[in-house]
Amino acid sequence: MPPRPAVVAAVAVLIGTVGAALAWLRLPVTARDTLWAEDGRDFLQGAIDAGFAETFAPYGGYLHVIPRIIAGFAAALPAESMAIAMTAGSCLVAGGCAAVVWLCARRILLPAHAVLLAALTVLAPLAAREVLGNTANLHTLMMWTLLWLLLVTPRRATIAVASAILAALAALTEIQAVLLIPVALWRVRHPMRRIVAAGLLAGSSAQIIAALLSPRRQTAFGHVEPLSYAKGLVVNAVLPFLLPQQEIGPVLAGRSLLVVLGAAAVLGVLLGVLLRSASRSHRILVALLLAGAVIVYCGSVYANPEDYYDYAGHTARQLRSIWLPRYGVLPSMLVAAAVVVAADGTVRARRDRSGAGRTSALLARIAVAALASSLVLHVVPSDTRRSQGPAWSPQVEDARRLCAQAPPRDDVTLKQTLAWEVTVPCDRLRVDSSPAKPRKEDTP
Repeated sequence: MPPRPAVVAAVAVLIGTVGAALAWLRLPVTARDTLWAEDGRDFLQGAIDAGFAETFAPYGGYLHVIPRIIAGFAAALPAESMAIAMTAGSCLVAGGCAAVVWLCARRILLPAHAVLLAALTVLAPLAAREVLGNTANLHTLMMWTLLWLLLVTPRRATIAVASAILAALAALTEIQAVLLIPVALWRVRHPMRRIVAAGLLAGSSAQIIAALLSPRRQTAFGHVEPLSYAKGLVVNAVLPFLLPQQEIGPVLAGRSLLVVLGAAAVLGVLLGVLLRSASRSHRILVALLLAGAVIVYCGSVYANPEDYYDYAGHTARQLRSIWLPRYGVLPSMLVAAAVVVAADGTVRARRDRSGAGRTSALLARIAVAALASSLVLHVVPSDTRRSQGPAWSPQVEDARRLCAQAPPRDDVTLKQTLAWEVTVPCDRLRVDSSPAKPRKEDTP
């Protein structure tokens, strides 16, 4: 007997709440109060200057609707709370994404496997480094969530409409959502799927128009050899589950090819064994997930070539301080999901309780347990790109003092990561002119 809708909704709220809390707790205290990249200079600055009027303003060649909505609310708060609000809003969205992933995955996978996929949303080992707690990289989580949203068919019109709205918001935040249009068109004759597909197509159309009217400028001018794409994919999508971030470089130094080939071989053998008894639908989904990992990683590096992604050309010294980019986060989630789906197919397959069938089922459970253990072990990262600040709220107090000095100032500049800055009007920083409290001697 399927669980009642109220129970499903309660579990989804619980998963979303826990997911948001985990996303928040994975960030060091200083990082929570530090603006990351476009969060400050572009999104928060736009909201400070123009409020929600900037919601559909393109940046870097495409739209960032969800980040700009969060920035709009953050800019309406007292100045000292703006950075924390940006972080908190991003964590809440991450928790919501985890809940949606669970709601969708539970339709096609066993309960424990659906929970594990939801956990990947906020517990992927590399996620805390650049993706969690900032709006600039929420598009990574939106792409991940959108994939699972499109894999299931809504059962009621209200759910289909809600899914369509979410699909449109995801597409309005992540231009790579256009890559998922073929998934949305799968079984599009179903009326419920047509509603969801319409939301995705609407958001994607707006993104394409924005890209044409405001084309992206090339900002990266490095060089990446073809072999580095394959090596980088394994380094960023597989090794973070096996090693702490700070150990990946030293392990690769001097024997990088052996480590990469070994990790790829283990993954390939594991998936091969697990998929032997899996259903056709499980095999197709695994192929889709792996193809997505390759396309997303290679496409991201191709569009943003930098010398530090040229792993095949790195010396042992360069490998020791290897650069692990945000471009590896979504591929790592997709590769991990491929293992979970393959294990799900093995466990659910009808098999005899002896011989190869039993061995495959045992291997599937071990693989799932190992993946879950890896997520737990990597909950607290050793470092994030914002761990060293500069923290925002202490700067606000200094900025208030500057605004109070003579001669009068119109605005002050506050620092954020990457040496970027945010300009805040002094009118937003001066203490509110609330009615003065009566002095003791004035009280009758």
